[in-house]
Amino acid sequence: MQTVIADTFTRSLERLQNDERALVKQTVFDFQVHPVQPGGNFHRLESARDPGFWSYRVNRDLRLIIHQSSDAFTLCYVDHHDAAYRWAEARRFEVNPRTRAVQVVEVTERVEEVVHRIARDEEPAVFARFDPDYLLALGVPEAWLQAVRHVGESGIDDLLARLPQEAAERLLELACGQPVPVPVGLSTASPLQHPDARRRFLVVESEEQLRLALEAPWERWVVFLHPLQASVVEAKARGPLLVTGGAGTGKTVVALHRAARLLRARPDARVLLTTFSKTLSARLLAKMDLLVAPGDPHRARLEIVHIHKLAVDLWTARTGGDFVPATTTTVARLIDEAAAAVPTDLDPVFLRAEWDALVDPWGLRTWEAYRAHPRVGRGTPLGARQRQAAWKVFERVWGDLALLGQLTWSQVCHALADHLVATNTAPFGHVVADECQDFGPAELRLLRMLAPAGADDLFLCADAGQRIYRRPFTWSAAGIDVRGRSERLRVNYRTTEQIRRFSDGFMPSAVVEADGSTATRATVSLLAGPEPEVVGTATVDDEIAAVADWIRRLVSQGFRPEEIAIFGRTEAVVRERARLAVRQSGQADRALSDEGGADGAGIGVGTMHRAKGLEFRAVAVMACDASTVPLAFLRTKQADEVDREAYLEQERNLLYVACTRARERLLIIYKGRPSPLLENDRLPTRLG
Repeated sequence: MQTVIADTFTRSLERLQNDERALVKQTVFDFQVHPVQPGGNFHRLESARDPGFWSYRVNRDLRLIIHQSSDAFTLCYVDHHDAAYRWAEARRFEVNPRTRAVQVVEVTERVEEVVHRIARDEEPAVFARFDPDYLLALGVPEAWLQAVRHVGESGIDDLLARLPQEAAERLLELACGQPVPVPVGLSTASPLQHPDARRRFLVVESEEQLRLALEAPWERWVVFLHPLQASVVEAKARGPLLVTGGAGTGKTVVALHRAARLLRARPDARVLLTTFSKTLSARLLAKMDLLVAPGDPHRARLEIVHIHKLAVDLWTARTGGDFVPATTTTVARLIDEAAAAVPTDLDPVFLRAEWDALVDPWGLRTWEAYRAHPRVGRGTPLGARQRQAAWKVFERVWGDLALLGQLTWSQVCHALADHLVATNTAPFGHVVADECQDFGPAELRLLRMLAPAGADDLFLCADAGQRIYRRPFTWSAAGIDVRGRSERLRVNYRTTEQIRRFSDGFMPSAVVEADGSTATRATVSLLAGPEPEVVGTATVDDEIAAVADWIRRLVSQGFRPEEIAIFGRTEAVVRERARLAVRQSGQADRALSDEGGADGAGIGVGTMHRAKGLEFRAVAVMACDASTVPLAFLRTKQADEVDREAYLEQERNLLYVACTRARERLLIIYKGRPSPLLENDRLPTRLG
């Protein structure tokens, strides 16, 4: 008998207390190792409408709900006795006769009662004009067809929450006026292997996989795939493949599954899974344990490391060189000193911007290279003499860095790429990279050299709306051409529709992707929850007290401290507001940093930049004041209007990233005058 885990089980497990979860996990493991027969702690639920539902006793009060079929035990739900029984009595396992996917169908009420409750006489029925056979082909269970055909606008959210996810998703797209083709009929060995079923069921293949899955909290659960995600994971490409999508659409999940698939499909190839930062690579490492266990023989061919560490490790190992990083402070000082020594009438602020935008990321080491490189996107034009004067400054900076024995991060990436070209070597067969929107030209050029060009060579995940470190540029100029090979994920399965809609209000309706195409940011979320709160206070003390009260309310509602995070734009905000709010609430805090803190006890606190790649049930973003978001003093230090606009775009993206870390609750709070980013008529909430 197979053991199968349903997503309804993992969600219900996360709602239990820590000691209860530990007991349930041990019980499940014992059940999988030693499947039981009817009798004793395992008995059929006579009151359930589906005869396949059984109850398994965990302790005097907790019960596991398990569905037994001819070839599988499916872990469906866990709760206290009465609640667990009510859940099972209201549901039935079915194989949809049209799609042939297994569904868990709610059967709480008679159809007539449902229609009466959600339908409004004065409202037109949203889906009445669609043929019943078409609606059934979209995955609507037959028992719910009449309810779907009668529902009006006000009842859609209530209805969709009770339907299988694939049906709800397709109906929501129909309601938004989008065309929805009939899904292609698939014949699979088992209804559990159908793409629609794989988004909610995991077939456990080993005891080790079950152990790892049960140890992982819900936010690290990466085994369920949406059909579009699955098709992207399985896609075959003759060259680099780009995957885009807004926050919460599962790009990281897709990257993990793609790496796991390549490991199994190409048994002789080494696979690299990389990302932008140390924090993100650590989370990829932890999540990969659920897909390819550490003891799996394939795991030895997988390397998970952030791109800069990989560059340093390979460069030092292959060349014998020593790497001492040049800090931004050191480079800025050298530019100022060189500008004074040359001398030049060019503003040091402009020279620093020119270095950051062109000279360093593109590896322009000679006058000929700098003179020939296009200055697309640079606001201040330079005549021939001015450009030559600027180069004299940059030439001196390169020389000073060499005397100090220091290299920039872009420099070490270019150096390794040059070495790989010169030696005609590629250390990996395939490269999978996440968060590529924050890779610069040097990092992308290195990615291109890490694997030989060919089928499935590069798999790149990015969201231009989450670019917080780099200016936009054309990837093809860095050697990566993804034109005609891109896919966009459009289903948000992490945040509620209310949080998604609020956060998308910061962003333009369309975005320019790495291949130069323009894509709409339209996504859908089937999760529902309260509207985000936007609150203004008169003083900092009032803001701290308001956040402390918000934390206490969440904890009283069952939120665990580790499911809550507070972000601020600067370390000063974290220190002087966020930490004080946590302490005033009576809770402990934990720092979110490159060195860790993403997991553990206490409420997470950190800067907005630390939010990248994380997620929490509840998030507060503090100090969204006019002078802090964006930082007013940094805006005034930009060289020209083009640089100022680029800076504002990064600040907007940063706020978007912080807000989209929230799955269920979001609080935006400020003191005095709000951030201009909040004064947007597209936002659905009023300023407090």
